[in-house]
Amino acid sequence: MGDRLIDELGDKTPLQAANIPVLDRLAAEGQCGVADPVKRGIVATTVLGTLAILGYDPLKHSIARGVIEAYGCEMEIMPGDVAFRGNWATLDNHGKIIDRRAGRIREGTKELASSLSNIKIEDVSVEVGVGTEHRIAVVLRGEGLQDSLIGSDPGDHSHFGIKPCLPVALKEQDEKSVRTAKILNLFELEARKILARHPKNLERVSKGLFAANAILTREPGQIKAFPKIKRPSGFGLSGVCISGDDTISGISLLTGLNVCKTPSMTANMDTDLKQKFMFASKMLSKFGVVVLHIKGCDIAAHNREAKKKSEFLEKIDAELGRFLNKWEGKLRIAVTADHATWSKKGIHVDDPVPVLLHGKGISADSVKRFDEFQASKGSLGLFRLHKLWEKFFA
Repeated sequence: MGDRLIDELGDKTPLQAANIPVLDRLAAEGQCGVADPVKRGIVATTVLGTLAILGYDPLKHSIARGVIEAYGCEMEIMPGDVAFRGNWATLDNHGKIIDRRAGRIREGTKELASSLSNIKIEDVSVEVGVGTEHRIAVVLRGEGLQDSLIGSDPGDHSHFGIKPCLPVALKEQDEKSVRTAKILNLFELEARKILARHPKNLERVSKGLFAANAILTREPGQIKAFPKIKRPSGFGLSGVCISGDDTISGISLLTGLNVCKTPSMTANMDTDLKQKFMFASKMLSKFGVVVLHIKGCDIAAHNREAKKKSEFLEKIDAELGRFLNKWEGKLRIAVTADHATWSKKGIHVDDPVPVLLHGKGISADSVKRFDEFQASKGSLGLFRLHKLWEKFFA
């Protein structure tokens, strides 16, 4: 949700440029502030920012992204397994990357993943799970594996026209990680052979679409104990997360939240907002806390489409208004973001994110409009985002 001033929006942020009467009313009736997702100077990832929203200090608690993606893909992970976050990707005839996300592929991914599962490299079995759009998870299972390695994904900013990286251990003397990197490389090479002749890819090529003829892997991890979500008082908590994003689902499951998602929750700008708020209403009668996650603003900003981000914020505001008009009874709401995404550059930035608290027991401060600058003048002040959990339950 957070952003910086954008020329095409008249030197306003997408939040400032949006017509959001419902959020403005909640800001006028409630309390506002701004929060650093991790701490000043550190650019938050989705994982770190989301953990902070749920009350975990991301400087003390972390989860490997590969493990989160595997959980989000509903895969089984056992002690000793190594899980990777990954993408479907498109390589040209010379093995160079054309598109790191295979055109943000959505259709046919289950069939592609199925063709790569149950492959065995030496004595290590490999499973591939389907995530949101182009995203996948890869789990290696066998003896003597370790997660101190780099995968094949060269990253966002330097990938075009180069070959995938060679998976390599961070330390040459780490025999387990060296072996894991070797197994991963052999698997990815085998995967390219299988994907090149897969009917779904042949069909995509015939339609002029990018073939998902390779996978790129990164951010490996192994499962470790993680504390379950709780109230600031220390008591347990019943909660549910409504999200179409498998990364968020993975975080939810690891922290002990239930997950609610449907096919029309796409984790993109075409997600069914009406359905999301409808489920929020239903879930509030069953759970103590409902986390309603909406990713479209982040997608628009990464695509450098500030105007679309602003328009999407207006859609969220409208659906929130319809939800509130139908709601009867007590309710407390927190509105914030896991990080700021700068629409001009399409990247996460370390700016504090706006925060709004509204509901029973929360008195109004002087803020009348909800945006990054007005929120900073609110009574909540500037704080680290994981402290929002305490403020929410106060």
